[in-house]
Formats: sequence, C-alpha cells, structure tokens
Amino acid sequence: MQKKFKLLVAIVCCISFIVSAKEISLTAKNGIELKGDYFASETKSRYAVLMLHQCNYNRSMYLSIGELFSERGINALSIDFRGFGESVNEKFDIDEIQKLPQPERREAWRAMAKHWPNDVLKAYSFLQNKLEGSGKIAVIGASCGGSQAITLAESSDIVALGFFSSAQSDENIERYKSASADKPTLIIVAEQDTRTFESGKTLFDKAQHLQSKLITYKGGDHGYPLLNKDPYLAEDIVDWFESQLKK
Repeated sequence: MQKKFKLLVAIVCCISFIVSAKEISLTAKNGIELKGDYFASETKSRYAVLMLHQCNYNRSMYLSIGELFSERGINALSIDFRGFGESVNEKFDIDEIQKLPQPERREAWRAMAKHWPNDVLKAYSFLQNKLEGSGKIAVIGASCGGSQAITLAESSDIVALGFFSSAQSDENIERYKSASADKPTLIIVAEQDTRTFESGKTLFDKAQHLQSKLITYKGGDHGYPLLNKDPYLAEDIVDWFESQLKK
C-alpha cells in the first residue's frame, strides 16, 4: 500500500508540472519557432526569471524550478535554444549537427549559436510584457547558457544573474566584470568539474555585490545532475532569486 501511495504522489507531481507549465511558441528571426515553458505566477507579478538550459539538455531541466517560482509569485520562462529540444528545423538541429565531421560541425554550431542572443532577447521581451508595471527580471544560464546570460545583461535591465555549472572564457569574464559585476550573482559549481570550477571561482572573485553567492559541491556533476544530487538545490536557487527580486 505504501509503495502504491508513493507512486500516486509521484504521478500527481508530474501532472502538476505539466499543468503549471504552459507551452508557448515565439517566432524568432528567420521564422524559426522557439518553444518554451511559461510558468505564470499564481497572482499578478512584477517579477520574472528567464531560465537558459545547458547544451547537452533542453528547457525541461527547469520544470521543478519554474514550478517553484510560480508558487512564489514570480513568472518564469525556459526556452529551447534554436537547434535544441523542440526549437529545431531543417537547418538548425543539434542531433544532425553532431553527426557532421569535426570542421563542418564546428562551423554549423557557430552558424546556429550566432542567433541565440536575439532569440534570448525575444524571450526576455515576452517576459517584460507579462509583468505588472515596472517589473524586475533576472536570468540564470546553465553551462553554455551562462554566456547568453552575460550577453543579455549587457543590453537589458537584468537585476540578478545565475551561472549554473557555466565555464566562461577570459573574454566573457571581462564582459561580466565590465557590465554586470555590480549585480547580485549566484554561481553553482562542482569541484571536480575542473574548468567550470575554476571559472566559477574567478567569476565570484570579480563579483562586487554583497549578496553574490557561490555554492560548491564535491564531485564532477555538471548542471542538471546536481538537481538530482541535492534535492534542496532547486529551492535554494529559487530562494536566492526571490530575495534579490523582491527587495
């Protein structure tokens, strides 16, 4: 009986995520449809978080986090990057790109990724239009999504940033230092995820805001698996963003 009850609870939770996340479609440049999950606040809200996935996953990595934001009165949106998840077409499809020989794969990746900043801006504008009055928007980027978070913060009124297992080049770290180091920043890394860990420490050293926070883990898990490793991480992420948005 106890096992049946636990199974029923798990099924109900899964259904809750499906119901709470409204699938949306945004028409980006070149006509590609960007698919996203929109988690509307249960009440009218001035707050929102844009959630950018890692490049070995898709927007579904944020289902539990988006649900929590919604419950806290914060709108949230996760999108599939162009070429990932359901944001694919004949030209941009990561599964097909991965089959190409190395030089062609690199070029195809660059051709796809160059559109991401505008795609992310499209998602940002969607969230802006959902806010009550003069709202506040934050962004979290996992792995490759972190560089898109830096780019967005340079051109938009982002109030807080999150880097989730997101290694950055020296150039990107300097861009962060110049444009966003004065904004509260959350950095999540695992110690044996070596390049990401070193980058995370450097980003934290550059961060100037007193509410910036570094969360570290043992092991080498990268991004999404940390949410399974630590059942409290999703709530910790939401707690931190809520505290920065609702000041």
